[in-house]
Amino acid sequence: MELPKKHPFYSSVNPYMARFIHDCEAKGMTAHSIETYLSNLREFLAYFPKPCKVDTESMRTYLSHLRSRNLSHSTLKGYISAIASFFDFLVFEKDIAFNPVVEFRKRYLHRLKVHPETRQLISIHDIQELFKATTYPLQRVIIMLLAKTGMRRGELHDLKESDLNFLNHSIRIPVKAKRSHNIAFMDDELESTLKEYLEWRNKRAKSPWLLISNKGGRIHKDVYGQILAELGEKLHLHHRNGPLDRKLTPHCFRHWFTTNLYEAGMEPEYIKFLRGDSMREESWQIYNRINPEKVRVEYLRCMPQLFCPGPNSRP
Repeated sequence: MELPKKHPFYSSVNPYMARFIHDCEAKGMTAHSIETYLSNLREFLAYFPKPCKVDTESMRTYLSHLRSRNLSHSTLKGYISAIASFFDFLVFEKDIAFNPVVEFRKRYLHRLKVHPETRQLISIHDIQELFKATTYPLQRVIIMLLAKTGMRRGELHDLKESDLNFLNHSIRIPVKAKRSHNIAFMDDELESTLKEYLEWRNKRAKSPWLLISNKGGRIHKDVYGQILAELGEKLHLHHRNGPLDRKLTPHCFRHWFTTNLYEAGMEPEYIKFLRGDSMREESWQIYNRINPEKVRVEYLRCMPQLFCPGPNSRP
């Protein structure tokens, strides 16, 4: 079976898509999540404008088409997850009797992952070398914020200058769907790097966003990956066309943050608190008995110092 020719999808509003968008909004999904789903669905519906007629053979053909593009396993999962969610919606609307993706995913998707894709685990020495290789304050503050807070790229991108609290040595992290707690702490190295950056920023800033370009506006979300790739390639930490465990990405620093706190003996519940991880059904019980001040003290004890010998000086 060959993939059907693309339907003139963009010439008119697809009624299924319009209804699905409304359903996603009613479920309270974020605008970013909805846009990701739509991006993955547009091509599928361009080939299959009548999804009620899609069967297993159609899905096999489409999966072969995706595989021919050499997409990563995580990207393939994203496509199939979006399609599965769309068919769940059609089942709920009683447009179809069952979701054809459920059994299809069980049978085929796990076979796509021959080798597990793991994040590169960088070392303290690697971060020291990256920091030394920087040439301007924006590069340095991005590296230090990622390493010292474990923030995700999207959380870092949404920081504003007003989120920094030097009096309490803390950072208010923007509310995100994946984050359950919204505080990060500064150690001496992070605070020093932030103050150096703010001297540079305040001469140029034309927006409230913390991370800005040389022209004063908010940097693009892809800049983080570009900066790390450029620095990482110089130090042989990033291989542009290599597997995931040979690439230097913002998430590598979240991995580093978690690993080093764990190896320093921090309580797992404190680590989850700092990462903002969901505690599922017992979250309210755990957060209720976690004292942020104790977490801060433990953070200062366990967070590795990149350039200053010994523990953090701040009590």
